[in-house]
Amino acid sequence: MTESLEAGDSQPAAAVPAAISTAAATSAALAEELLGVVQSVEGVSAVYPAQPLWQSIAGAALSALTGESPSLITLTDDAGVLAVKTRIAVVTSRPAPTVAREVAQAVRRHLLPRPAAVDVSVVKVGT
Repeated sequence: MTESLEAGDSQPAAAVPAAISTAAATSAALAEELLGVVQSVEGVSAVYPAQPLWQSIAGAALSALTGESPSLITLTDDAGVLAVKTRIAVVTSRPAPTVAREVAQAVRRHLLPRPAAVDVSVVKVGT
């Protein structure tokens, strides 16, 4: 028996969610790699969530429901350029602007040859 094939039936229903979850897993793995890169820079004493919960009501609600902590590194693809955002604490023995520049440089170097725009915010200096 032959059934007609509708235009919308060209892909199995599970293919799209699988692709989305694969992309999310790849993004999460890259964020974990970059977290290691950021933490390895001399002078970084802590890494904080890239988006503070008080700035994102949706993020706060999601964290409260799932019990998961927000991402320490956020990644966004913007027209082929990977936007990376992180917030750090810096020890007092090194100048905060220098540490922030070194973090951005280390992240860009790790991502080569892919172009990246790196946003590093110093939110705490000292212990």
